[in-house]
Amino acid sequence: MTDAATQSTNVFDARFRGIPPGEVLSTASIKSKNWSPARGDMPLPVLTLNTPALRANATGFLDYANEAGVLLAPHAKTPMMPTFAKMLIEQGAWGATVANIQQLHTLLEAGITRLVYASPPGGASGAHHLINALRAFPAAEVFIFLDSVEGVAALDAAMTNIGNARVSGLVELGFGRTGARTLETAIAIRDAILATEGKIELAGVATYEAAAVDGSDYRHAFDELFQLVSDAFSAIRDVVGSEKTMMITAGGSMYFDEVVSRLGPIAREGNARLVLRSGAIFFSDDGLYKRALEAVAARGITGQVARSIRPVLSLWTEVLSQPEPGLAVCGFGMRDAPNDQGMPIIRRAFRDGQQIDLSNPAPVVEKLNDQHAFVRGSAALRVGDVLELGISHPCTALQRWRLVYGIDEQGLIVDILTTHFG
Repeated sequence: MTDAATQSTNVFDARFRGIPPGEVLSTASIKSKNWSPARGDMPLPVLTLNTPALRANATGFLDYANEAGVLLAPHAKTPMMPTFAKMLIEQGAWGATVANIQQLHTLLEAGITRLVYASPPGGASGAHHLINALRAFPAAEVFIFLDSVEGVAALDAAMTNIGNARVSGLVELGFGRTGARTLETAIAIRDAILATEGKIELAGVATYEAAAVDGSDYRHAFDELFQLVSDAFSAIRDVVGSEKTMMITAGGSMYFDEVVSRLGPIAREGNARLVLRSGAIFFSDDGLYKRALEAVAARGITGQVARSIRPVLSLWTEVLSQPEPGLAVCGFGMRDAPNDQGMPIIRRAFRDGQQIDLSNPAPVVEKLNDQHAFVRGSAALRVGDVLELGISHPCTALQRWRLVYGIDEQGLIVDILTTHFG
């Protein structure tokens, strides 16, 4: 997954987590070290990514999308690894998704030119910076969420003041976050886009379904949201006509099956491409997305692909202290691991490179400080033991790391993957 430019220019030393003092490494040389986090070959904590599992997840989900007749523009915010976004496009993804100027510029610089900008750009300032960024990449094809007449006006003014760029507007509908709440608002946005006389091309509709879910009855929320999407799309068709291919985009990683089931027929009947923006699904986890994929499998619509997705991220740490019976203090904390969707889950433990039994009872991460984790429930742990943990929520895990170490199925480090969160 590492490209040639990264291999030749990036070198890393002990200023980065995971690099032993005295070592200076490149992405090309890391594999020759044969390091294993389980053996303690690297200063811990480190975050690793199972590269064979990631590629299998990507292949499986891309195959599913192809069979379902939908396109993928995976959200780049999950890993912010341009090389991964490019790999997905090379394997058949239609494009990628971003949510702010930094993400947009990073992917454009990497050579990715078909993007969904999944956020309203804001007012005069946001629109100015967006158009200024796009002017440097005239070949870029960018579809922008617009959920207000004011946002359309700001984008139009920026193009007048700075210069034209290739911009396509998507009328965003939504509940719980951004998006027009009513058909009347959607029609006003449609008309404002048309009033730009082609500077902003009217390209379709957009939504994010998970934001609309408030409680366990997601079906009622989707009934209301997808009806609004359908009505807004029909209102656009009324003025655009039936010949032009339009876009309907939705789909995070938790309800992609519902999106395909409910919006797929609307797209097919309305000469539109349905574009899913699922990004976290390629990484999955041991908490939030594990539960979501189990729910997808239980719904039965896309059970095969949901059951095939494996979590790819592991956090490795060492037991630093056992200050009292039943308590192990480990060397990672909130700076290293997400906790917004649940605590990390202990998968395995190693002593002198050999796996040890942690059952009866299994240890549990109870709380986190900045740099320390408090683990309770197992008398089997000793100072110096190495723990492998699964995380909950890959987005907030990856953003904590500038370097993520690619690992093979044998547990050896084979790559250094750089993130670009700014």
